[in-house]
Amino acid sequence: AIWAQALFSVTALLCKATPVAPPVFVWQAMANRAAEEGRPLRLSDNEEEEEEHGGMPLKKFVPWLFLGGVAAVLLGVLISKYVWARDEANGPSEPCPGFGLTIEDCPPYPKPYEDQNYPVEPTLNGTFPPTFIWGLGTASYQIEGAYREDGRGASIWDTFSGADTVGMPGANCSYCCTEAPCKINPAMKAKGATGNVACDHWHTWKDDIALMKSMNLKHYRFSLAWPRIVPTGFMKDGINEKALMWYSNFIDELLKNGITPYITLYHWDLPQGLLDPANGKGGWWSTNETGHPDGWILPEWNAYVQLCFTRFGNRVKTWLTFNEAWTFTYLASGWGKAPGIPDYSDKNNLKWPWVAGHNILLAHASAVKIFRSMYPKAISDHKIGITNNCDWREPATSDPKDVAAAERSVLFWLGWFADPIFGPNGDYPEPMKKLYGEYLPEFTEEQKKDLKGSADFFGLNHYGTGFATYDKTKMGADRSYAAIHWEGLPRAKSGWLYGAGWGLRKLLNWVKNRYDNPDVYLTEGGWSDGAPTAKEGAKDAGRMGYYSNYTSEVLKAINIDECNVKSYFAWSLMDNFEWEMGYQERFGVTYTNYKFGPDGNASSKGENAGKQPTEGGQVRTRKDSSCWLEAVWSGQKLVDLTPPSFGGCVTSNIFTGTYTDNPAGLCEREITVTADGDYGMLKCDQEKCATDPCKGQYQVKFSGGTIILPFGLQTGITYGTFSKTTGYWNRATGSINWGTGQEWIKKQ
Repeated sequence: AIWAQALFSVTALLCKATPVAPPVFVWQAMANRAAEEGRPLRLSDNEEEEEEHGGMPLKKFVPWLFLGGVAAVLLGVLISKYVWARDEANGPSEPCPGFGLTIEDCPPYPKPYEDQNYPVEPTLNGTFPPTFIWGLGTASYQIEGAYREDGRGASIWDTFSGADTVGMPGANCSYCCTEAPCKINPAMKAKGATGNVACDHWHTWKDDIALMKSMNLKHYRFSLAWPRIVPTGFMKDGINEKALMWYSNFIDELLKNGITPYITLYHWDLPQGLLDPANGKGGWWSTNETGHPDGWILPEWNAYVQLCFTRFGNRVKTWLTFNEAWTFTYLASGWGKAPGIPDYSDKNNLKWPWVAGHNILLAHASAVKIFRSMYPKAISDHKIGITNNCDWREPATSDPKDVAAAERSVLFWLGWFADPIFGPNGDYPEPMKKLYGEYLPEFTEEQKKDLKGSADFFGLNHYGTGFATYDKTKMGADRSYAAIHWEGLPRAKSGWLYGAGWGLRKLLNWVKNRYDNPDVYLTEGGWSDGAPTAKEGAKDAGRMGYYSNYTSEVLKAINIDECNVKSYFAWSLMDNFEWEMGYQERFGVTYTNYKFGPDGNASSKGENAGKQPTEGGQVRTRKDSSCWLEAVWSGQKLVDLTPPSFGGCVTSNIFTGTYTDNPAGLCEREITVTADGDYGMLKCDQEKCATDPCKGQYQVKFSGGTIILPFGLQTGITYGTFSKTTGYWNRATGSINWGTGQEWIKKQ
């Protein structure tokens, strides 16, 4: 619009200021004169022909017409750039851009804590509803490993991290690696780190379920790896039955152990085969010839989700289409997340995040339509939603301009994806449409209809809080005119994570007020540290303080503010691959000893090249935060962090004693622990345990409440590729839960 106005303005100026009229006006003058004289106005090949027919020699004006038009456009561009630069320097004229022209149009200060008197310590009063859901979560690429096993295809994170993808299904794109060692994307901060092995969960999954059982965990959220199930991303190339069987067995084992599964269909690991811009494969960033999002990926997405619903829907009742669309669109368009390729990156976020976000919203609506056709709401207890993320942005002052800046920051983050689904019109927020203009794609009326109401609950990931100040001179990449600072807030290991439990309460109220108090499933929240050893990592006071404060504010939101909060899933079950940060940051409530060493399938370059997780020897150790959470969800009430209310997790001395398979069991095993708590002996009665693999005496290892045997606990069975068995102390039952599914009960 600015360019068009500038073009007309320049034309008008030229018309008034130049001695020779611009060609377009010459043409009009000549047309008028010809009409007065009753002769035709025509353009011929030569002047003689014009004279012969009584016309005028117009062809000589064509160059003037062309040059004049070009000059007008160039001047228009220059003026538009000047106007844009002037507006950037001076800022918008209205006090609260996007909301109206006057100060009265600014949004109100968000409640509660509008007096800015924020709580510092948790409030331990009250209990959670009996049906409140407590859980833990993970994501496929972050924990599974086994990146080249059992038919898995390459993902965009394999390419991004520099893993050797040569010869993998789907890894033949124009920018893919053709010869190892493979290049690492410049945005990968922990150079040399990959998800090749990660937590080795693909092999240790039974041990990991025993870990969950030992925590008395009842709800577990995990994601499916699209490139495992459909290796190239294209259904015509075939599906991977090995992967489908693995996930099926995993779900069965969860249910067998009393753990309800929650599945995320997409947690950032796009099959690489669906992203190759040079060959017309745009993934989530695909557009048509006019530059509008075209949903090219939807047929493959629809086929993938329908396959998952068909295979697992009889056992899994709660589904999430996408995890944090903001993160893998906004941050993936040149801000640090995969794919991070030049084709879909631009410094000022003028196009690509909004293209990808638009396609993802259409994909979400399409998946929900398929799901509801298979599991109708009227007759089924199945649920489906999407989980979005947002850090709270608190106004730095009560100035209406700061309040509006904070509101825009939240609205352009969370509302970008939530308004089309939970808002009244199936469309983007109006302030966003005003400030983004042509850069924000438009939905058709049919698409709006499909989007509106396309979720059975409001999935929300929340980690931290920051303060927003209005800065009219800096629009920012999100166009919110908000400058963010974190003064006075504690910071985690992650540079972006500043803790404030009261921010979560305010965000829950924001969701309640904007979207008519939907059922909210808090699907992620957590605190990072960088503990180098299991003994240091297990004493995670910072993480316990985080969860204590945050869950206290959730309880206030439920009991005082009447927000319909239904769950809290802590992130994460275990330390894992933390995306571009590799293994430098730890979010788990369980410490992962990765047994770092070289990885021949990772890039040989980078400071992390020789310090990668290895297979076969990893050890998990419960942190105090996991034991505190266990105490909370076992009693549905908050627990003081200090003794006598809470004394931390057990030490390895708890294992000292005699064990049987059941209270009346004849086979007895005796465990002793050395003074340092790291090693001990297991002795099994050879006569009473004649059919048991445990015969004789063995040295065993401990790490807190974890015990590791040097043999498979069931005859003839090796779990994964390793002959060892891991067990975890179960405080509630006074027993050891083994990865084989067995339980050793301690005799009193």
